[in-house]
Amino acid sequence: MYYKEGQLKYGGKKMKKRTIIYILIVIILVSGIFWMRNNRKNKDIITVKTATAGVGEIKSYLSTSGIVKSKNYKEYYGTQGKIKTLNVEVGDKVNKGDILLTYETQDLSLTVKQAEIQYENALLQRNDIYNQNKSIKDKISELDKEIAQLEKSTNQLDKTKLEALKQQKSALSPISEEKLRQTDNAVNLAKISLDMARKNMQENKATIVAENAGVVTAINAVVGAVSNGMQPVIVVQDTQNLKVQVSLGKYDAKKVKLGQEVIIIGESNNYKGKVSFIDPSATKAQSISGNETTLGAEVDVLDKAEELKIDFDVDIEILTGQVANVLKVPIESIKAEKGNKNLIYVLQGDIVKEKEVKTGIQSDTEVEIKQGLNKDEKVILNPSASIIDDMKVKEFKEGENAAGK
Repeated sequence: MYYKEGQLKYGGKKMKKRTIIYILIVIILVSGIFWMRNNRKNKDIITVKTATAGVGEIKSYLSTSGIVKSKNYKEYYGTQGKIKTLNVEVGDKVNKGDILLTYETQDLSLTVKQAEIQYENALLQRNDIYNQNKSIKDKISELDKEIAQLEKSTNQLDKTKLEALKQQKSALSPISEEKLRQTDNAVNLAKISLDMARKNMQENKATIVAENAGVVTAINAVVGAVSNGMQPVIVVQDTQNLKVQVSLGKYDAKKVKLGQEVIIIGESNNYKGKVSFIDPSATKAQSISGNETTLGAEVDVLDKAEELKIDFDVDIEILTGQVANVLKVPIESIKAEKGNKNLIYVLQGDIVKEKEVKTGIQSDTEVEIKQGLNKDEKVILNPSASIIDDMKVKEFKEGENAAGK
């Protein structure tokens, strides 16, 4: 086949242009593959947040709740007499010695005097009966002796006298035990009546007087009514000296000791407290979930806390442990494994190093490291299952999104 010269030149240029296009396409494809591989590689590197192990103090608290109560609480029951005047209202402040209410009283001295006379008469009657019985027994004993002597005599006159003495003895009879017991019972009944009369006169108080300073928190009395004696007529509580009653479960009770510091959490302020009392034994109560056994404890409120109201619930934190100058890390850096094994992941450059550590006391945010870690080492926070020993990671910087949590 033959071509003209112009055709050859044109065909060569066309081939050369096509070759250049192919080369450019290959370069673009290779560059794209390289870029994708490099981007995927960078994307596979996990970004982690870290914290630095430091030395400091750790305080461990037991968080629970309790009920605010008054340390000075007094219920006044009074008597079952008719109430004459009521001198206080709920919310009133009272001082020791203030008259809270008065009763319409009766003169019971005459009743007591009558009971005393009846008791004295019963004693006299009993003594008289016992004396009579003794005289009869003594007379019988004397006759027995005379009869025994005359029975030995052969004299006719003595025999006549002997018969007379026997007749005299047969006419005598000691007082029966039933009669003696009746006189004893009469004395006992008279004594009971006397004691009751004296008690009524003693309880026949004209007033109820405050035995402690505080605030009147309850009144169950109406002027002109008679107290039923089943509930207190007046309750006075000291609202300035408070305590918190706490119920502790089996495991929490082991952590609480007398004298431990307590933080009492109010709506606007926190207040200092101290564990002041722990019940000697637990109590069992019926709840929705079944029997519940708890140990009671009391916390004295050491600060003036007017916002704490009696019978309201309040949150408290009991200081159960405290250490100073110890190595510590954030608690979220610890990864717990089976068998009480605690792992921590240290960042050395951009390489992860897994370490097993021995922990000590811990708070809500920090934990003591007793063994396995050094000061100033960087630890990974919230290590995920994808974090392993000797892997390469990227440390999180502000403004980036962390991964691997």
